[in-house]
Amino acid sequence: MKKNEKARILVSLLLVTVLVLTGCSGGTKNKETESTVVTTTETATETPTPTAATESTSETPTTEAVSTAAGEELEDGVIKILYGAGLCGIPIHIAKQLQFFEAEGLKEGVDYTYVTSSTSGVEMLSTKQADVSFGLVAAMLAPLDNGLEAKTVLGVHTGCIQLLAGNDSGITSLEELKGKRIGVENLATSPHIVAQRALASVGIGSTGSNMEVEFVVFPKADLPVALKEGKVDAIAIGDPQASILVSDGDGVSIFNSATSELLKDEYCCSLWARNETIEKLPKKLAKVVTAIQKASLWIDQNKDLAAEIQLDNEWLVGDLAVDQKTLADYKYLPSVSGVEAALSRNILDMKELGLIRKDTDADTLAKNSFIRLEGVEDVISGTIEAPIDPASQLK
Repeated sequence: MKKNEKARILVSLLLVTVLVLTGCSGGTKNKETESTVVTTTETATETPTPTAATESTSETPTTEAVSTAAGEELEDGVIKILYGAGLCGIPIHIAKQLQFFEAEGLKEGVDYTYVTSSTSGVEMLSTKQADVSFGLVAAMLAPLDNGLEAKTVLGVHTGCIQLLAGNDSGITSLEELKGKRIGVENLATSPHIVAQRALASVGIGSTGSNMEVEFVVFPKADLPVALKEGKVDAIAIGDPQASILVSDGDGVSIFNSATSELLKDEYCCSLWARNETIEKLPKKLAKVVTAIQKASLWIDQNKDLAAEIQLDNEWLVGDLAVDQKTLADYKYLPSVSGVEAALSRNILDMKELGLIRKDTDADTLAKNSFIRLEGVEDVISGTIEAPIDPASQLK
């Protein structure tokens, strides 16, 4: 009896220990902890929304080979998808929130995982901390010209950069910017490049050999103040900040890439994948891209609801009415051939502006920076149904 009593006590202690350990690990699990935030030593310019993250990954983890629901064998390896807190990056948010990846037979943690960082998409790709990134075509060209080993695989949407004039500047059109000061968060960034292309379209020089405006660099957060205080005559800035400033009466939009004849049909943001990932995980990558492609089209068909889900689940901080109004001007009609055309056009414009090397062969750069993934349709059409009930994601 004494021996049995000791054994029962020992078993009870073991059970208690197991329950305590299970409770600790599961009690804090949520959307954020299922993703990974890659920490860096750089100063953050845009802080991604999720907060809980402790693990840093620099190597692609390997896994057992897995099969999709259709029984298709996929390669070993987890694809790391970079996300940020930008409004226009909503396809990345919705794809995960509404389980578009799972609808393609993928499993989080086994086939894909989310990572975020204050570091740029270029650095995340070049250091292998991310395999797939979402970003503007124009901003990627100089790094690609300088050897970044990545390609664009899908055009996601149009729009998202605006040029705003100060309320007291008296400026109402692009043509009136000649000789003026334009605030940008940095040179060679997407807003700067879009501003240069917009100025060139009305015959205003904005390059070293023909500079007819002055670009002034401010931290992004200080650009609205600089505009309001008259330190600059205009600023180039992305949404949703641009739309919020206009909505609040703090700036006058004189160029909007979402609605201007120059850029309204051009894909500004696209998906980028590392060359190594394209080579080693082509089937799995095609499914990741297809999931985001379908999520994008679902957003285009449900913009107001998508914006609400994005805010409710804290993918970004914003104002629902402003976000919905901003998204209304974007076209989330993903296309493979569309981004190929946008890529070539951007390369030619940027070469003309001197933003990529003069000796760069435009055709070669375009060819090396784009790929059609087998298994990814050029364009998908028809009504897209969300894999799970979207209403279940509202709070």
